[in-house]
Amino acid sequence: MKKKIFQIVILILLLSYYGFFLADKIDLTTTDLGRHLKNGEIAMSAIFNDGATFNQLLKTNFYSYTNPDYSFINHHWASGVIFYLLVQLFGFSGLSLFYIIFSLLVFFLFFKLAQKNSNFTIAALSALLLIPLIAERREIRPEIFSYLFFALFLWILWHYRQGLISHRWLAVLPLMGLVWVNLHIYFILGLFLIGAFLFEEIVVPRFRNKKKIKNLSLAFALTALSFLIQPSGLKGALYPLNIFREYGYRVVENQSVWFLEKIGIINNPNLLLFEIVFPILIVSFILLFFLNRKEFSLIFFFLGIIFGIMAFLALRNFTPFSFFALVILAYNFDKILNKINFRQPVIKAVVLILFLIIACFGIINNQRIILYSDKGLGLLLNNNAAAEFYRALNIQGPVFNNYDIGSYLIYHLFPEEKVFVDNRPEAYPTSFFKEIYIPAQEGENIWETLDSKYNFNAIFFSHRDYTPWGQKFLIKRVNDGNWAPVFADGYSIIFLKRNDLNQAIIKNYEILKNFFSITKTQ
Repeated sequence: MKKKIFQIVILILLLSYYGFFLADKIDLTTTDLGRHLKNGEIAMSAIFNDGATFNQLLKTNFYSYTNPDYSFINHHWASGVIFYLLVQLFGFSGLSLFYIIFSLLVFFLFFKLAQKNSNFTIAALSALLLIPLIAERREIRPEIFSYLFFALFLWILWHYRQGLISHRWLAVLPLMGLVWVNLHIYFILGLFLIGAFLFEEIVVPRFRNKKKIKNLSLAFALTALSFLIQPSGLKGALYPLNIFREYGYRVVENQSVWFLEKIGIINNPNLLLFEIVFPILIVSFILLFFLNRKEFSLIFFFLGIIFGIMAFLALRNFTPFSFFALVILAYNFDKILNKINFRQPVIKAVVLILFLIIACFGIINNQRIILYSDKGLGLLLNNNAAAEFYRALNIQGPVFNNYDIGSYLIYHLFPEEKVFVDNRPEAYPTSFFKEIYIPAQEGENIWETLDSKYNFNAIFFSHRDYTPWGQKFLIKRVNDGNWAPVFADGYSIIFLKRNDLNQAIIKNYEILKNFFSITKTQ
């Protein structure tokens, strides 16, 4: 009984540790959430009133006035509906709470799988090691639903493989596929999970079972067919295969560990932690293969290596890799330690100490996030102030805005105003970024040509845009007599063109040039 209580306490502490990472207040000026909420609002309205608008939302660059007809598949529209309904019912604080509870549920499912594949101690140590990596993706994003489906797919497939549930449970997989395909683009990896279990069943003689091969093959086929049940049909089902391409604009979350370390523009402690964890995972496979080959899992090997490579190639994959690594590390080290009998308590103690040292490193390395981030629920203080200023004074467009703040403007200003750009690089042609968006911020001649084309009336910019062209552009505009800064806060800045339309607003709200300063960063 005492042991059970102790385990519950440890699990609560682990959940609290993970939850503390997640409890960051929402900043709409830098995240995708505003656009997802607008997706949900328009989808709910369009489904009942205007099917044509709904179709535009799903298949075109609906929010932009620069590329409104550019073909684009809105593969996560249903996530927006869920987020929108939650905000309508419970506000932003309710959405934050939902996200934390939902994330903790996913963590719990993976943790229980890790425990079933080892024991509570090893699962807890693995979790302590991996929680900072798991928490890499802390913003409220549609991918949270993919994490749940990863856990549920793995849970059903693993229990079926162990003979703990009947083949009827496999029928749940294509049913979940119907939902998953409309929530987030990782749905395609559901087939990889089924395929890994099917492959082991076929190639490993001791697991070969004709009935299971048949059942898993049927589950694979039906799940693949379920992915066709979404607005874009076959094109939408195949969309994950070509979405990650050259955009003409580097998105940090899509960059590799090697690239991010080379350029050194972000201070992310998880880059080093990943470089520690992934080799440990590989070493655990090597040790298990030579020490206890009978227990070597081909399924876990495929999952660990593939998701590890995905994480190395793109920062956005740190979280799914870490969830699977939680189960795999627990399994591998349990089977390794069970095989080693010589001075086993000493070996276990050494492993315990090593895990604790690395876990402490992860905690210390993330102290900035743990201690200094804006913790709590709901929006950051005065996060909507810029948009409220814009609307209250009835400022008119067209608006020139930067990449990061696009979703914020979509949430607050659409449909009255469309955006110049937003943070969906796949929704714009590569040439737009390479030949228009970036050059216009770097060169005054191109900016003036662009201004002549669109006749911008306002500039709405996140001054935390640390791209070289973004900072250069802001400095130019502060010193540009044709533009007047009329609003600035901790998130964004608004400029208005000096013309008759804006004369009264500029007279009352213009910010003097000596208000601004240039801070050089290394």
